[in-house]
Amino acid sequence: MASPSICFGYETALQILRTTDPRERTLLRSGAHTMPDRAPSMCAFRQALESLETLHPSMMLEQPVHLLVSRVSQCRSTSAFTVRACKTIVQGRPLHRLGNGAYVSAAPLAFVHIAAQETSMIALLELGYELCGSYQTRRTGTSSAYQVEPLSSIHALADFATRNPSLRGATKAAKTLRYLADNSASPRETKKAILLGLPMMYGGYGLGIPRMNYEVKANPAARALTGKSCFRCDLCWPEAKLDVEYQSRESHSGEEKRIEDSRRTNALASMGWTVVSVTNDELDSLVATDAIADRIRKHLGKRSQVRVANYHSRKLKLRRQLGLPIGYD
Repeated sequence: MASPSICFGYETALQILRTTDPRERTLLRSGAHTMPDRAPSMCAFRQALESLETLHPSMMLEQPVHLLVSRVSQCRSTSAFTVRACKTIVQGRPLHRLGNGAYVSAAPLAFVHIAAQETSMIALLELGYELCGSYQTRRTGTSSAYQVEPLSSIHALADFATRNPSLRGATKAAKTLRYLADNSASPRETKKAILLGLPMMYGGYGLGIPRMNYEVKANPAARALTGKSCFRCDLCWPEAKLDVEYQSRESHSGEEKRIEDSRRTNALASMGWTVVSVTNDELDSLVATDAIADRIRKHLGKRSQVRVANYHSRKLKLRRQLGLPIGYD
């Protein structure tokens, strides 16, 4: 592939991927890819933006945008763009073609580049869950929305990191993947999965990362009770038949919804499943979260022995990093 004339990366790439039609861009074939050898002039940059706005009317770009080049000597910043060096020849499928010589990093490349500069593992985890989930936030440069297509998957992120071990950020990204899950449906589900699943050394409860929005097929009795052929479990440990449901105020309010939830819980119970509900207020309470984690731990048959120093302080730190209250109410 010939070197592109302009290539967007980092958070700018995620914003472009979120706000352009996937049918109007092309993921390049697997191979060896290089970045432009130099940044565009201001005039060329403005012309490129005008062209892209015509090709992709829905595209949003917050300036200064992040551009990628292959030479460190070409790194410079203006009010319109910041230039970052990517000297490594990148393997796999790291780029989408936008048109007219413009390219954008695929989500795995953007994730690795962001990992290289991100000092917080928790912030990187939250980004990974969002990329592999069905929601979006300002973290990827757009307004909040739900039921959107994932930008990536754990498999795609892992495959890219494996193909590009010398790329700065790849090692950190690969280490993060062991604590990621596909299919999170909301930021609060993500926070709950991180809290419950992370090892105690990071301030989590050490319960293991759950499967998220996991589909459980209904047996005939459960189907007769609910009229549903399957159930989707927010946080799920399938081997233990445990479903932890996040009861948000918006999606679980009203008498009709309460009746539906009750029938669902009874149907799963008839199949040998245990359902644990977590409300917004409980997630915001350290004491309540502790109690819920203890119940889950007992169901999973895990020991409650703490083997790390200053565990309480680590728990408080993790809650702060996730933006959760640290009070005891």
